Amino acid sequence: MNEEITDAIVESVRDVFQGFLAMELFVGTPHGADGLVDPDTGIAGLALAMECSAVVGFTGAMRGAISVQGAHETVRLLVGALAKRPVTALTLESLELFGELGDLIAGGMRSRLSSHGEIHAAPPQVIVGQRYIIHNARIYSRVRHTFQFSGGLFLVECHYLKDCA
Repeated sequence: MNEEITDAIVESVRDVFQGFLAMELFVGTPHGADGLVDPDTGIAGLALAMECSAVVGFTGAMRGAISVQGAHETVRLLVGALAKRPVTALTLESLELFGELGDLIAGGMRSRLSSHGEIHAAPPQVIVGQRYIIHNARIYSRVRHTFQFSGGLFLVECHYLKDCA
């Protein structure tokens, strides 16, 4: 299932970049806790650099959540591309657009995984801050994938119940 979810993430992000953002995308590699862990806190090092997360929960045939995570500057540039105008600061409006970006990616994933049954999504939520952790119970499996564009690096992460799908 991890490989199928990884493929759904990659294709969904590609579709959003081609269809909505008109930006070149460089696909990184999927990874878990693969040496990117801070030895003092046990927190994944890449996650420490993330300052904004758009989170969309799933229920139905797939239970869990997807999050799109990036540094403020990266998120600002992604939102500006989606809005088709420069965004100079992260405002409530631009954070709402970041949530919509997460929802677009989640929608693509839901379509690609629909062979497992109907998947429902919750409205997106956006988390902003420094050194926060999105923690999920150990019963969830995790898929993480990095992406890069001219404005920086971002991460898409999916947590899902192992017994789903």
